[in-house]
Amino acid sequence: MTTETPPSPWQRVVARLGPLRVMLLGAALVIMLLAPFADGSVHAHDWRLIPGVVAPSVMMMLVFAIPLDMTMTRVFMADAAEQERARLRSVLRIEAVVYVAMLLAWTPFLLNVLELSPFE
Repeated sequence: MTTETPPSPWQRVVARLGPLRVMLLGAALVIMLLAPFADGSVHAHDWRLIPGVVAPSVMMMLVFAIPLDMTMTRVFMADAAEQERARLRSVLRIEAVVYVAMLLAWTPFLLNVLELSPFE
């Protein structure tokens, strides 16, 4: 007689979203956390390299990668069974929320870099 332990919440999230999508959304969440530290200046020698150079570059990659994944999710929904279609709809909602949150987190930085800041 074997006793199986129920899956942990993280295991359920990974099973529902898939490991690659979890990593994609996890990267977006990390990038969102770095957004307040990006001030638009370039630093090449200390810890400010991460929020000042690396994070904005990764953010721009995610601006294109997340909608691409959303598009491919819609493509896979076309031939999916109803249960799979429901799962993919929830995936689309999660990705849309993370995408909008990422854009909102980086809006002050982008306005500053493009010199469109209404606060100056």
